[in-house]
Amino acid sequence: MKKKLGLSHNLPLDTVADKLSDFDLVMPKNLLESFSKEEIHAILPDLDGFICIADTPFRKEEFDLASKLAYLGNLGSGFDNVDVTEATKRRIPVLNTPTAVVNPTAENTFSLILGITRATVRYDRQLRKTGICPKELLSYADMTLGGKTLGIVGYGRIGKQLGHLASAFGMNIIHTDPYSPASVPLEELLAKSDVVSLHLPYTKENHHIINEKTLSLMKSSAYLVNASRGPIVEEAALVEALKNGTIRGAGLDVFEGEPNVSEALRSLENIVITPHISTNLAEIRLNMLEELIDGMNTIVTTGAVPRNTVNAKALQV
Repeated sequence: MKKKLGLSHNLPLDTVADKLSDFDLVMPKNLLESFSKEEIHAILPDLDGFICIADTPFRKEEFDLASKLAYLGNLGSGFDNVDVTEATKRRIPVLNTPTAVVNPTAENTFSLILGITRATVRYDRQLRKTGICPKELLSYADMTLGGKTLGIVGYGRIGKQLGHLASAFGMNIIHTDPYSPASVPLEELLAKSDVVSLHLPYTKENHHIINEKTLSLMKSSAYLVNASRGPIVEEAALVEALKNGTIRGAGLDVFEGEPNVSEALRSLENIVITPHISTNLAEIRLNMLEELIDGMNTIVTTGAVPRNTVNAKALQV
């Protein structure tokens, strides 16, 4: 008998169709539509598995309704929309997509670094407005990357891949990570880095880890880049730091008030912002979906806990 698998969003499944033979799918009728909270609640009691995206919360309320649920997938590397503790209590594996997102996120992060340090976006805005190429012989507004130091906060898969890309540009790499023997203290990293890039999961401990105090430790010529989760940065403190010259600029793909972006941020000239799009390309999303389906097939066919299970250790206790 086929397992009943629900998807919060209707996604094109052509590339993974051959891997879905063991599943009976339940998802919105039209492509790219998403189920409402009420619709999800209506289907949960009949589901063996469910796949959601970051904009779909899966908390105790949902687990209470999903009496048959045996596995839960979240289409992304982060999983702060899922109550993993509640899942673990119920012995439900929570799967994510740690591999498919690595290079795309690192690429987008590096595009933010280039966009802000070489002022690509600012010059584009200026040239479109004036139509005149400025005759600046000695501009001190921007920064080349060769020989500069990139400080990576969170040295997991994405952080390491970003370091690999930055090394090709001649940057020196330092990092802070509790699981790395080569880690330097956060305070030291902030003081030494010309660019600081954040690659942390969002947890209570990491909430506002970048704040007025930590921003004050950075060089006044340095840049902050965040392509992880918005609330890691205290946005009000960042706005003030960008206004008063505590740091030179910032590149952000994530925001504290998502999906809204504050006027305070949008009005700044020394910032590059993108709308949380590191993994929004169709080819990336479908690779992520394949990673989830592969993990779920492992559970269905072997009963083993797949490698992309975020609560694997807790389930083995």
